[in-house]
Amino acid sequence: MAKLGSEQRRYLVEHLSVLLVVAGLCVLLSISGGLSFFNRYVYDSLMQWLPMEPSGDVLIVGIDEYSLREVGRWPWDRRIHAQIINQLEEQGARAVLMDLILSEPDRSRPESDQALAEAIRAAGHVYLPVHVEQLRSGGQLIEVLPHAEFARAAKGLGHVDLELDGDGVARSVFMRSGIGQPWWPHITQALLEGEGLISTDLYPAGDEGAFAGLANVRKYPRYIPFAGGAGTYPQVSAVDLLEGRVPDQLVKDQFVFIGATAAGLGDMLPTPMAGQGELMAGVEINANIFDALRRHQLIERLDTVPALFVSLLLALLAPFLLPFVLPRWSIPLVMASLALTVAVCYGLLALFNLWFPPAAALLSAIVAYPLWTWRRLEYSMAYMRNALARLAEYSDLNRRLTEPAPMSRMLRMLDQVLPVRAWRLQTQGGAPVSGGEALAPVDWRGQLARRYPFRHEGKRYELWVAWRQGLDADTYDYWIRAMLARTEARRPSGGPRYEVIEKHIERLRSEEQRQQALTRFFQVGLAQMSEGVLICDACGGVVFINPQAAYLLSLEGVGQDTLGLADIGRELEFHGDRDWMGLLQEVLADGRVQKECRNRRGMDLYLDMILVHAGDQPGRMLIVSLKDISDVKQAMRTRTEMLDFLSHDLRSPMVSVLALIGRMRHGEDGERLRDFLDNVEHYAQRNLNIAEQFLQLARVEAEESVEMVEQDMLDVVESAIDQVQIQAQSRGITLRFDYDQEQDVWVRGNNELLERLVVNLLTNAVKYSHENGKVLVRLYAEGGQVCCDVRDQGVGIPEAFQDKLFERFSRASTSGGARTRGAGLGLRFVKVVTERHGGTIHVESVPNEGSCFRLALPRIDVGGL
Repeated sequence: MAKLGSEQRRYLVEHLSVLLVVAGLCVLLSISGGLSFFNRYVYDSLMQWLPMEPSGDVLIVGIDEYSLREVGRWPWDRRIHAQIINQLEEQGARAVLMDLILSEPDRSRPESDQALAEAIRAAGHVYLPVHVEQLRSGGQLIEVLPHAEFARAAKGLGHVDLELDGDGVARSVFMRSGIGQPWWPHITQALLEGEGLISTDLYPAGDEGAFAGLANVRKYPRYIPFAGGAGTYPQVSAVDLLEGRVPDQLVKDQFVFIGATAAGLGDMLPTPMAGQGELMAGVEINANIFDALRRHQLIERLDTVPALFVSLLLALLAPFLLPFVLPRWSIPLVMASLALTVAVCYGLLALFNLWFPPAAALLSAIVAYPLWTWRRLEYSMAYMRNALARLAEYSDLNRRLTEPAPMSRMLRMLDQVLPVRAWRLQTQGGAPVSGGEALAPVDWRGQLARRYPFRHEGKRYELWVAWRQGLDADTYDYWIRAMLARTEARRPSGGPRYEVIEKHIERLRSEEQRQQALTRFFQVGLAQMSEGVLICDACGGVVFINPQAAYLLSLEGVGQDTLGLADIGRELEFHGDRDWMGLLQEVLADGRVQKECRNRRGMDLYLDMILVHAGDQPGRMLIVSLKDISDVKQAMRTRTEMLDFLSHDLRSPMVSVLALIGRMRHGEDGERLRDFLDNVEHYAQRNLNIAEQFLQLARVEAEESVEMVEQDMLDVVESAIDQVQIQAQSRGITLRFDYDQEQDVWVRGNNELLERLVVNLLTNAVKYSHENGKVLVRLYAEGGQVCCDVRDQGVGIPEAFQDKLFERFSRASTSGGARTRGAGLGLRFVKVVTERHGGTIHVESVPNEGSCFRLALPRIDVGGL
């Protein structure tokens, strides 16, 4: 297992600490019960969503205000109770639960007690309540049982005590209760057991022998799932029953609950289902208990240990997951944890009739968020402080890039570099500073004066610049504005920073701006370099490649992520037996390699590879630079060719002249002297032609632009033919010129260069033609071009040499003899001039049959002239 770093260990310890604090808080809240009020609120809210459907066989006979008015004040004569029981029995009630305390005999009317006892006994399924009460505040508890005669006549007895929570709301009941021992079942349990509807073992009294003295011992606490608010179960008034106004079908086979429903009798309690200020009679609460008990839907509170386990599980869910989510998801995560807790609580109620108090888990999950946020923020702040300290160690270059330049440096630039006649700097309330020439006030208002307002260190300045000429003002205006922007400090992004985190963020923002300036500086600098630069990491991945390197290596549009160091060499060709892989191995071993090579585009390159170390990350780096040296190599080749030319073509004729002169010194005069002069004239003329061709070629290659006007190629070709006519006649060669007078053969070009071009073509045709031959010149318009064909019947050009025909100092090996040898500059001149005019030159030749040179230039429409 990998060892954790110090930061990771700190993070882990803080995470565990938060979990322990949350767990401790959850346990404390669960045990102390300090959030009982919130648990009761949640329970009451959930009860609204889980109402129990009331049964159709429960009827409440209420002793209400109407009955009290009709029958008389409470307590009633017990013969009235006997009449109620007899009426219910007559109408077919299944069982009767009398929720009335009849603990004392009526000594003034013993016959009434006798009538009630006989009615209870005759019905056979009447159940009476047992009540535990305290004689006085802090006094002894006693069990208040029904009068003995009534108790013996009843089918069953049970307690009717309800459990009131701290807010006075009746939510629960104990299914067993008694003084000393939990002997008495709840009266609804006694009824259901007596009628055989539930097992007697459901809530047994137990056989424990321990006696708790005079304490009220209770067992089996259960929450009551109310079917609804007051009036949910059908009710009839006692007086209506006595007077026979209740239909038999409403009573037949019903479980009848008799109890006080009048507000003045004091048996009214608030319940979770009651509205604002609404109370429910105790007899109706017992009806709800009866219904839930019969359906086994009484709600049991989750035991302490399982409840504590569930609370811990739900409370620790949010703080456990907080480190694994982004901060923006922290609050949604906590909210989801709270929703899950409520959902678990609801699910246990709805599915298993279990009540889980969620307050401890909810509050602990809520506390976990600020607690973890505090630790996360402190961790982030500590890292931010350390990061700022580390960045400050390497911020010297960043500072020089981002901090404003001093005013003195800008003024020195104005004095020493820019073509400024004079300048003046002034601020409000300060003396002006000036430099350059002393100008009159009128000169500062002229067209060559410019005004530049700017701010520096919170002050307003005005810079006036007087230029020497208008062109300078337009040319260097952008640089003046760049200098002013450089001296102007960046405005703060807001007001004063009075909050600690905001101050750190502002420092981090400043460092970020410096890093961005440094990154842009290097990116722009490397991208604008004329050399190609490529940087690779130790694994051969391309980290950076500037546009020039991508062009030289034919990698435009290729993603850097797909490039590898081994792929780069595919575009390079090396001399000898060296290859790309060998060079890579050499640079990895020696640290640097410099080599000349060529790319697929035919460009000569100077390759320089060097290893550098850039710290732990990215570590060792390989920097590859590529410089285009095609011009240098071409210049070197031209120089070599020039030397060969000077040493051979210009030197050889002069050697021949010296040799002839030497022979004439020892020879005879006369005819031989005439031949000697002819030869000297021939060689001298040949050297003169070569020098002239070289000069013309050098001139046309050196000029960047050539002055061009509209030209009629007919005039150009005719003038060229006139110049070559004498040379052709001397060899008996006929020049034939064909053209169509109806065609316009106008081009845009330089008359002198075009005429020399055609002269060179005609001279070559005459030179390499057989004596008494023919040279055909044809001028015509074809498509959008003006074409001039020069066809001879001479020695021709070998096919292998035709591709090199227009190169400098190139001459074909022909059968023309010594008199037809040239310097190889004429056709090079033709090629350069043709390209300058946007045209093409093409040759077709067959050895010993002749050659045809076709010149094609862009044609212009003379209609617009």
